[in-house]
Amino acid sequence: PQQTEETTTLTQSKIIGNNDMVKVNKDGTNVEANLRPYLNAFGIIDLGGGVCSGTHIGNGYVLTAGHCLMNNQYGEKLNQDCSNIRVLWGYRGSPATGSPKPAVSQVSYCQKIVYAELSKDRDFAILKMDSAPSASVKLSNTGARISNGTRLTIFGYPQGRPLEWSNYCGSQQIPQLPTMFAHNCDTEPGNSGSTILAINESGVPSVVGIHDSGTEAFNIGTHLIDATNQLKTKAKFNLFTATTSL
Repeated sequence: PQQTEETTTLTQSKIIGNNDMVKVNKDGTNVEANLRPYLNAFGIIDLGGGVCSGTHIGNGYVLTAGHCLMNNQYGEKLNQDCSNIRVLWGYRGSPATGSPKPAVSQVSYCQKIVYAELSKDRDFAILKMDSAPSASVKLSNTGARISNGTRLTIFGYPQGRPLEWSNYCGSQQIPQLPTMFAHNCDTEPGNSGSTILAINESGVPSVVGIHDSGTEAFNIGTHLIDATNQLKTKAKFNLFTATTSL
C-alpha cells in the first residue's frame, strides 16, 4: 500500500473484502486446536465509555492500542493511574442477545498505565493489572519487523461483541511508514488494541504487532519491535524481561 493521509490519522477498523470473522464458541471448538489454549488471554477492555481489545502477555501486563487511552489525541502517558479501567476475560460464546448468554470468567482492574503512545509512527499501550488469567501469549523474540506475506491472525471484540477470530491474513510493509505495517485481517471498531499474532511451524502464536486502525483498502498495525524499543527509551522498561518468569 502507498501511504495516504489515512495512514497517519485515526480511522475505523475495517472488514476487508468478505467478512471472515468467526464467533468463538464458549469451549473454543470452532477455533484451531493449537490456538485454543490462548483464548483466555484475550480480554475486552472496559474504558467507561467505550471498549478496546487487549492481550495478557504475562505477569499481569496487557498490551493494547495507545489511542484507546489518549482520547484520539497525539501524545503519551507514563506511569499514570488507570483505576477507572477494567478488563473482562472469558467473554465468548453466543451473541449477547442469544441464549445462553456468554459469561465473563474473570475481571481485572488496572493499576497503572506503564506507557501509552499515539503518534504518526506508533499506537500502543502497556497496562499493569491487579490480576490476570493464567493464559498468556508470548512476544515474538526475533528482534525484527515482520516481512511481507507473514501469515497473521487476530482475536478481539468487534463492536464489543463476544470474542471473534479473524481467521488468517497476510502482511505488507508501508514503505513511507516503516514502524507500521498493513494487514488484511478483518476487524471492526472494538478490535483496536488486538494483538496481531504470527504462528510458528509448531503452531504456537506469538505477538508481532498491535492492531490500531484501518483504511478502506487495508488495516494497520504497529510493529512489536518498534513498540518495545520505544518503551525502553521512554519508560526504561524492558517488556520482554517483565513478561517472562520472574
